[in-house]
Amino acid sequence: MFLKAFGAIALLVLSSSSVAARGPYGSVKVGNWSGGAFTNDQTGAFSGCIASAPYKSGITVIVMVGANGTWNLGFSHNNWSLKPGSTFPIVLTFDGRAPFNVDGRVISTHAVSVDMPDTSDLIKQFRASTTMSAFAEGNLFQFNLDKTGILLPALVNCVVTVNRDGIAGAKDFVLPQRAPATAARAAPPQTGGSLTPAPGPSTPELQLEAMEFASNFILKASLNNPRVLSRAETPATLVNNGAAWRSDDAIGFVRIIPAQAGVKGLDVASGVVANDARACKGKFASARNSELVDSDVVFRGMSSCEDSEHASISEYFVLPRKKGGFVLFSVVANLRIAEARNPLREEKNKDFRKAALVAVGP
Repeated sequence: MFLKAFGAIALLVLSSSSVAARGPYGSVKVGNWSGGAFTNDQTGAFSGCIASAPYKSGITVIVMVGANGTWNLGFSHNNWSLKPGSTFPIVLTFDGRAPFNVDGRVISTHAVSVDMPDTSDLIKQFRASTTMSAFAEGNLFQFNLDKTGILLPALVNCVVTVNRDGIAGAKDFVLPQRAPATAARAAPPQTGGSLTPAPGPSTPELQLEAMEFASNFILKASLNNPRVLSRAETPATLVNNGAAWRSDDAIGFVRIIPAQAGVKGLDVASGVVANDARACKGKFASARNSELVDSDVVFRGMSSCEDSEHASISEYFVLPRKKGGFVLFSVVANLRIAEARNPLREEKNKDFRKAALVAVGP
């Protein structure tokens, strides 16, 4: 009953509707957080995935990911008497760092919502921090954040799963945090020499940024059973400034490449393809170019390494990073020769390019 009540509140945010919510379907249980997938009670349409955590102050914090990948943070208290439709400023601070000035949108007499753009540093801070404070209307509220680094990937997994399989595919959406020893030491694909360590600084901020981009990418790309890998599963060459993901039909990674004098996007694409050429023991082919996708320049590299039966194909998409430098997206698929030469693959690549653009944001 508790979750259904907050599902109804969340539905106001996710669908701008006053109808009721049905759920939760499946489960998200992480520390103090609990939730799952919710649907519109009138239409049965999937609305999004929601988790909430109650605090001793009487406030409940709600995290929501909409079916279309939008993020919201919510606060609710039964004793509040707010004016629906009104807004007021809120100052959010995580672990005492620089504050975020946001607008709280009143969605019911007892609840407030804050939009979190999927490229926002607010999401990164929420995921990485142990405390959060909110200052609004002269009042200061403080919260201990419990395992949000596990919670947010679980909500992303929930949205990806239900969008793909329908509500019947709902399950325990929390991703495993440790890979079996054999999986952690799995052999790398024939291509992918670009996984060699990249020069540049290594910081927790770069790691979190890469994980956010990877989460956004798999939300937008048409992949089968995708998930962002935990740090225990991520190749050692990526842990410092990147993130990895895996699906039934491909693996991939996202790497942050800080600004370096004289380095252009096409140079990055050429460099990763050159690494693949050195790693390939079979028939090698490659290409690199730049193209406009929705008015944005995407630098692209491709490499393939074939033996008598299989082809390992790597696609790289390099996009400018708002903070300087580049973001490198990789998709690696091991295919049979006939599959590798299927003309439908190019349509799939267009989907990946657009997903990379959306992940990085405007």
